[in-house]
Amino acid sequence: MLKIKVFVFNPIMENTYLLFDETQEAALIDCGASDEEERKQVTDFIKKNNLSLKRLLNTHLHYDHVLGNEFIYETYGLKPEYHRAEESMWGVKKINVMFSPIKYTPIDAEHFIEHEEEIIFGNTRLKALLTPGHSVGGLCFYSEKDDCVFSGDTLFYHDIGRTDLPGGSHKKIIQSIKDYLFTLPDNTVVYPGHAQPTTIEEEKLHNPNF
Repeated sequence: MLKIKVFVFNPIMENTYLLFDETQEAALIDCGASDEEERKQVTDFIKKNNLSLKRLLNTHLHYDHVLGNEFIYETYGLKPEYHRAEESMWGVKKINVMFSPIKYTPIDAEHFIEHEEEIIFGNTRLKALLTPGHSVGGLCFYSEKDDCVFSGDTLFYHDIGRTDLPGGSHKKIIQSIKDYLFTLPDNTVVYPGHAQPTTIEEEKLHNPNF
């Protein structure tokens, strides 16, 4: 059974998700830890629960979602995994560093995740869903077994991700949500990149963007 630890990190109040199951193997989604106190929260939780961190996943590369990648690489030897399209926009890593309120060093990908690729750790399997619109290569990670999806900045409680940043597209994000999120079971819990969880049914019924 999947267990989920949520950390709220950095000045942008980004949700970092630590996932683990009965095997004690774990994966991090969007590690935004930006200072020593936040990094200690991650390492203390992993140590206390005797976890073995196996994957470092990124829904997309906006700076608030990648601030902890360098720390994870230095501490656990893991490089991030994300969709190749995130690097297709010229200078995206340089732009991120330039506008980030926290200084950090970008870490290159260990692996480029493809649409519908299966992400495995322990007894857990996540399906990667390519959902461009907030960014060019945004991913969501879906667990059918555990009825949940980690939506990054694609879908929020009664809202969608902003599309006014480089690589954003309002048309694409709407289509992505309709094609790959709203086709999930209504009881699927949505864990977004910011703020509170929601469900697919709640967003179908009450999200003002649809």
